[in-house]
Amino acid sequence: MVRQESSVNLQKVYSARDNRDLMAAYDQWAEKYDADVTSFGYNIPAVAAGMFGKYVVPGTTPILDAGAGTGLMGAILDLLGYRGQVGIDVSAGMLNKANERDVYEALHQMVLGEKLDFPSGHFGACQSIGVFTAGHAPASAFDELVRVLCPGGYILFSMLEEVYIPKGYKDKFDALENDGKWQMVEKTKAFPGLPLEHPDRLNRVYVYRVC
Repeated sequence: MVRQESSVNLQKVYSARDNRDLMAAYDQWAEKYDADVTSFGYNIPAVAAGMFGKYVVPGTTPILDAGAGTGLMGAILDLLGYRGQVGIDVSAGMLNKANERDVYEALHQMVLGEKLDFPSGHFGACQSIGVFTAGHAPASAFDELVRVLCPGGYILFSMLEEVYIPKGYKDKFDALENDGKWQMVEKTKAFPGLPLEHPDRLNRVYVYRVC
């Protein structure tokens, strides 16, 4: 029964019709989120942390955690010595859990896909894990993420394979590259991000450098 409830919570966020649905689903899930995704074998943060450490020099600050959730990724980066993290998320409930970790300089409720309340070129690096997936942030969110990053800064994010082309992400990535806004540095091979729950749902982790 517990596993069934966890799966229902996951399906609610995947099937969100709009930001209001997404916010409500995550607010409801916040208390059990960490335990649930751990039971699903959630491994994207571990892969992403390795990639982040490969490209982002310790001492880079500030770092944007775009879609911070409960702060799982932020906590890993803090252990690796990255400071000056700023988190944003659509869900106040998730941000409350992230705040309990005491690894962020600031946390803000913001919506990816809308204008971000940060100046251009403000962040030295950005990571966004588990956000670009079914029912979540749109491809247009990358315009603002690129804007708030300084030239030469790295943006690292995970992407669900099944939404990459149908939801316009590939077109957006190509357009940003053609416009000289960023360049791809590396992407992982496809792997199951939740292997114990959805072994056939594949993800990649991408690294781009802002120009």
